[in-house]
Amino acid sequence: MGPLVSLVRDAQRFILFNKSVIERAPLQAYISALLFSPTTSLVRELFKAEEPDWVVTKPVVEVEWNACLQTLEHGSSVNSVVFSPDGTQVASVSGDQTVRLWEAASGRCIQELKGHNDSVRSVAFSPDGTQVASASGDQTVRLWEAASGRCIQELKGHNDSVTSVAFSPDGTQVALVSGD
Repeated sequence: MGPLVSLVRDAQRFILFNKSVIERAPLQAYISALLFSPTTSLVRELFKAEEPDWVVTKPVVEVEWNACLQTLEHGSSVNSVVFSPDGTQVASVSGDQTVRLWEAASGRCIQELKGHNDSVRSVAFSPDGTQVASASGDQTVRLWEAASGRCIQELKGHNDSVTSVAFSPDGTQVALVSGD
């Protein structure tokens, strides 16, 4: 691998790792993002002169980037996560009663789907990726249009939490598991 490819890959890791800092306070990249990057980071080495000289005690950091590329966050614990069939999106569900659709490459939240009244327990993409199904402790399953985030249908009738949901291979049926 050539030096330019190595630098681009390191820059991508640097941006993904420090995305929230760069988005909220871009000037902090010089203070915190560089200081908290691995010691062998090419970006850190390239911009070493930009590190503030008034920081006397520097944090202990890893030598190399770890395997984690991104962390996608909800307001509560995440209960389930699934990739879209084409791998471009990630859907996650949480105790915060939401379904979130993320752009897999960047980690950007594309949609936040609201409507459940209890923790969302499970999520599934339809085989063609156009719909998302979510199962909740509110005893319902909701079908969402992935592109718009619009709730297409709410399936009711259970007397206990719905804990898992799946589409049939042809996408015409939804199977679910409930405590009842």
